[in-house]
Amino acid sequence: MIRLDRTATEPLHEQLYRQIRDELKSGRFGDGSSRLPSSRALATDRGISRSTVRLALSKLHAEGYLRSKPGSGTFVANLLPETFLTADQPKTYEPIQRPIRISDRVRTIPDGRVGDQFDLGATGAGAGVSLVPSIPAVDEFPMAAWERLRAQVLAKKGVNLLRYASNRGDADLRKAIAAYLCDFRAARCHPDQIVIVAGMQQAMLVSALAMLNPGEVAWIEDPCYQQTRRVLTLAGIKIIPKPLDNEGIVIARSPKETLPRIIYVTPSHQFPLGVTMSFQRRTGLLDFARAHNAFIFEDDYDAEFRFAGPPLPSLQGIDNASRVIYAGTVSKILCPSLRLGYIVAPEPLVDSLVKIRSAMDQHSSPIDQATLARFISEGFFLSHIKRMRKIYAERRDFFIKQFNELLGDHFTLQVPEAGLNIVAWLKREEEFPMIRRTTVDIGVRPSTLSFFCIQAKLKPAFVFGFAAWTRTQIRESLVKLASALRDRGRNLNYGRQSR
Repeated sequence: MIRLDRTATEPLHEQLYRQIRDELKSGRFGDGSSRLPSSRALATDRGISRSTVRLALSKLHAEGYLRSKPGSGTFVANLLPETFLTADQPKTYEPIQRPIRISDRVRTIPDGRVGDQFDLGATGAGAGVSLVPSIPAVDEFPMAAWERLRAQVLAKKGVNLLRYASNRGDADLRKAIAAYLCDFRAARCHPDQIVIVAGMQQAMLVSALAMLNPGEVAWIEDPCYQQTRRVLTLAGIKIIPKPLDNEGIVIARSPKETLPRIIYVTPSHQFPLGVTMSFQRRTGLLDFARAHNAFIFEDDYDAEFRFAGPPLPSLQGIDNASRVIYAGTVSKILCPSLRLGYIVAPEPLVDSLVKIRSAMDQHSSPIDQATLARFISEGFFLSHIKRMRKIYAERRDFFIKQFNELLGDHFTLQVPEAGLNIVAWLKREEEFPMIRRTTVDIGVRPSTLSFFCIQAKLKPAFVFGFAAWTRTQIRESLVKLASALRDRGRNLNYGRQSR
């Protein structure tokens, strides 16, 4: 903050020298890494000659305040003169110790993570940890094809992909998704009903904010995907957990139970239990929504990976009353880091969803959207799904066989028709604490089923993932777990006998 007074008797180079020195006396430049502007830049900026600047800088050099580095410029000296080392420091004050006020909105989110636990993302899976549920095989991502298409769209659209983009999403991508959903998910939609979002969590949040006022009611499956609870809580929604049976969510309610404004379901493959909603339950759910002016949020997160027969048609495809808000994502099909998903909404809701998306973060990456549009329209998407379905089916069968051989004494597997996870029920409930500690200790970390429960009181079980690991890795992990359980069982028996 240099101020030169041309009317003063003090020469300009002395004023410049003194003011730079006083800045250094502030003590803010003691690490020797601060670089001064060049003499040309200082002269131009202050409207003085370079010779005036050089005189001031040469005096600072002579007194030890500055050092020159050839080819790099002028820096604050590492070894400072005595006057600088003893420079008056600004008076410091003891900070006032007051607790930081956190909003009630944050306090109510059911998420106990802190600090670097967030670095591990939604699954909490660090390096070397295996059999965690909900992780796809990202090592099978078709990188070469993706990068080739990405280069092509950049070459074709260039700088246009670097600007702000449509709040609804890339037009070509919405068209490609609409065609895919109509052909392969039996949906009934057109591109103008589609809003591109940053994954399933944002699809849920945008839909909740558009449809419900704070305090209004949402029914959700219990147990359920934990992010559902977090998102709806953030939106200020009152959550009513609904139990599940072998046909899906139980619609029946008590007379005192508040009617929902929206019902969250995963009909193709319920997470985490793996139930596929029956056709009778689907039609019953649609009838209920129509009769009570409610909407259904259909989370179709991994319907492509069904191993017993062809994928079932979407709930949205049999909806004749515009009651279904359908959402999908490419996180399980391609990779989670793309953060690309979509909402298919009844036409009267689309503008409201777009307004919220535009207020939230404008849009997803235009480059990724344009690349995904080409990836779908040129057939790579379907080919990748077919390839991954085969890989996952093989890994699933291998996991089941190895698990039953190695851990069949402890667990009973519940094998679902679809999905990337399997529930293992304990044969002896009293072993739950021991097995839980063991999985944490050895880095083979299935999730406990209770982690996903709200009010549901289910028997102890673990949810294993198998999709992200090769056969060798699956067997190594299961052998590791079986061996650890065997050793702990021996130690437990020895402890009992020695009493």
